[in-house]
Amino acid sequence: MIVGAGIAGLSAAIEAVKGGRVALAHKGSPNISSTQLAQGGIAVVMDKTDRPAFHYRDTLYAGAGLCAKKAVRVLVAESIPCVQEMLEMGVFFDRDDNGLILGQEAAHSHRRILHAGDSTGAEVERGMRQFLQKNDRGNLTLYSQAQCLQLLMERGRCHGGIFLQDGRQFVVLARQTILATGGYVQIFKYNTNFSGLSGDGIALAYRAGAKIRDLEFVQFHPTSLYDPRPHESQFLISEAVRGEGAVLRNVLRRRFMPDYHSYAELAPRDVVTRAIVSEMQKTNSDHVLLDFTTAAIDIPARFPSIYRQCQDLRINVAKDLVPVVPAAHYSMGGIATDIHGRTNIRGLLACGECASTGVHGANRLASNSLLEGLVFGRRAAAAALQDRSGEKVFAGNIDEVKINRSANIRAAIQEIMWRQAGIIRTQTGLTAALESLQSLPDSSPEENNLRLCAKLCVRGALRRKESRGAHYRTDYPRRKWPGRSSQQRTSNI
Repeated sequence: MIVGAGIAGLSAAIEAVKGGRVALAHKGSPNISSTQLAQGGIAVVMDKTDRPAFHYRDTLYAGAGLCAKKAVRVLVAESIPCVQEMLEMGVFFDRDDNGLILGQEAAHSHRRILHAGDSTGAEVERGMRQFLQKNDRGNLTLYSQAQCLQLLMERGRCHGGIFLQDGRQFVVLARQTILATGGYVQIFKYNTNFSGLSGDGIALAYRAGAKIRDLEFVQFHPTSLYDPRPHESQFLISEAVRGEGAVLRNVLRRRFMPDYHSYAELAPRDVVTRAIVSEMQKTNSDHVLLDFTTAAIDIPARFPSIYRQCQDLRINVAKDLVPVVPAAHYSMGGIATDIHGRTNIRGLLACGECASTGVHGANRLASNSLLEGLVFGRRAAAAALQDRSGEKVFAGNIDEVKINRSANIRAAIQEIMWRQAGIIRTQTGLTAALESLQSLPDSSPEENNLRLCAKLCVRGALRRKESRGAHYRTDYPRRKWPGRSSQQRTSNI
């Protein structure tokens, strides 16, 4: 059983159908995922001047000393063959007369970002889904609009899950279960994810007894499109725009990013985000400006979705400065796994954004997210196929899950987290956030999952008395813990 149908879930399904029957369940429509929204691209070494060792080094650098080196080696080593397979599946990336076009993004030392305009994730999902449908060998059953309410556990082993679809509950029994449900950044008021991505897999695994780690590390993307009108999520302005020469300016139209190892605007995301917050405070503004006019490319051709979105707001990127503001974008923490996606629970694996292999450390390198889903989704499925033989089928009782929909607490969670546990944190704010979260009433399964992930994020942030990567505390502004300290601090908080 695979829960989630973004790039990680699809990658796992494509591998799993080679060896047995697969149930692929997805809470929303098949094309509603973080993958669908991904603009920038996939990081992979394809330029003659680039080397896998450089990609490895850049990943470690962005991860601020907390990357699991073994996981990073796997990511880099398997990136080229995995991307090559994706090309053979029929996924189209931008090309010119010289072949595939490679973009530049933050903290990358070389141009290595494969892209399809600024809708790379949508193209990846299209190609992989079509390939799966044509090559499922009759082994695939797809459940859309199906939310997993609970994992079935017996004697420390996972045997599948209970799902809700069209108001009715049903059970999927499975020898191996793979969670690929995405992240939890919907806990913040300003975020770039679909509303349905509510940390479900992490909450399900936690309640079943899985180890969770690093939830304090949430990456805030420096540049979402600023629009004061209320929105379910913020529209992302891809980092690739800055990679093509766009620059940041404050509301006084002055550049403020210092040169950063010759990258300027292409410093790691946490550095750029905090610089923007600082500039907003200095100028008493609720946004900064992104200047497209310094980019020496055809903006409508290279970034058509961004161009159209700006047009809808009557912003002409050829001459106007685009208002931008940071927004929660990606969660580095999740269900603790090894490099094969295995958790501490037998029969339960995880991959993609809901998992924590340690590959991202304290701060994800740009465009390593789609790559992680691609590489570790396949590895999780391979491990599941290897481990499934000889295991007993679930023999326990299955009771209907009670659902409470009386409260609506999403907005309260998001407001608490944005104000007290967001980009810049303090002991006082985090403590107040935890108290407020604990006082909220039970609600729907989705909102309860959001609240649980928010509490785990805050508790992790309280315990991490340092500033590292995406986690910044004004009361502990320096790094103190050497090495992969959080790797030894997995916990059920």
